[in-house]
Amino acid sequence: MEDATVMSATHAHGPLTGIRVIDLSAVVSGPFGTAILADQGADVITVEQARGADMIRSAGPVADSAQGVSAYWSAMNRNKRAIALDLKQPAGKQLVFDLVATADVLVQNFRPGALDRLGLGWEVLSALNPQLIMCSISGFGPDGPYAHRPAFDPIVQSVASYPVVQTDDAGRPQLVNTIVCDKVTSLNVAQSVCAALVARASGAGGQHIELAMVDASIHFLWPEAMWNLTYLDHPSDVPDLSSIYKLYRTKDGWAMVYPVATTAHWEGLCHALGRPDLAADPRFADIQGRLRNGHVVNDELAVEIKRFSTAEFVELMDAADVPVAPVNTREAMIEDPHVRHRGIVVETEHPTAGRIRQARPPAIFSKTPSGLRRAAPCFGEHTDEVLAEVLGLSATQISDLRSSGAVC
Repeated sequence: MEDATVMSATHAHGPLTGIRVIDLSAVVSGPFGTAILADQGADVITVEQARGADMIRSAGPVADSAQGVSAYWSAMNRNKRAIALDLKQPAGKQLVFDLVATADVLVQNFRPGALDRLGLGWEVLSALNPQLIMCSISGFGPDGPYAHRPAFDPIVQSVASYPVVQTDDAGRPQLVNTIVCDKVTSLNVAQSVCAALVARASGAGGQHIELAMVDASIHFLWPEAMWNLTYLDHPSDVPDLSSIYKLYRTKDGWAMVYPVATTAHWEGLCHALGRPDLAADPRFADIQGRLRNGHVVNDELAVEIKRFSTAEFVELMDAADVPVAPVNTREAMIEDPHVRHRGIVVETEHPTAGRIRQARPPAIFSKTPSGLRRAAPCFGEHTDEVLAEVLGLSATQISDLRSSGAVC
């Protein structure tokens, strides 16, 4: 790829430079959120259990030479330092106390009550560091009838009704084909931690944030997927946006056009297709009409659009200023001219995994750029570095801890 962007590890002063995060979380809901903080300059120290590495180190593609840096792990743990501690050993637990004393933030997604049983709960840690911000993530929250349940993305999707929102034309509910509940929870992790940091800077001190995946997922789903269940005094039955969100087959592939948008867009679409009769049809005169008659709109457009190749149709709509896109494959997305122009997909060289692709941090800061400073770490890669640099331990002390099994 002759014009591929290769991002080097040169950005050292993101907006969160100087903030230290101790990340006790695993899998996705915590680590993807702390990766955003790390991208923006925070010193994120991820703590894996000495008795077993994070399960996603072995999930998805993982090269033999990569030493546990799977493709999955690399996307969610870049820019972090990794240490491995045995939290069930007093010496390992004491190291957590020592790290927390130096930290601004702690993030964890143990099952509710698990950290308390380890003696590492909020009351203990906040007494140690009153300025600490602690974010506790769980599937269903610390209370309620589902609090005890293990939570994975499709489980939370199902409780939050995502499959029903995704119902196909045959009436079968469908899961969203990405870990949407995990990811939207992670976005809330990053945002809520930053909000708490702002509050602390204004004098509020440290505080505990509780985030449940089901809460974040229903909040994310609500605005349009639950619009018919919003008014309590005024019953409504407006079809879902999905009734008119359809992909259209072309001569050689698929395209997406957006007929619900402004009247100008709708009229431009109709006239570009040579169908002024649709633009003049009173059933489709406004957004409400196009939604309520979405099946008719889709049937009419399907007939017209299949006359064109994808490229022809996209060019026609673009010339008419109508929202349009080809339906990219994964490979085509990487090569899409706009994606390439924006430098969204970057290439880096990982010490063990070789060349890897990633999506760059999406927020572009004019004065404090975020960036890719560190490759995703191997298991326990920075244990010695962190214990020496952050806690001031000697090589002999670290060796003794390792011999005892308190660290890896």
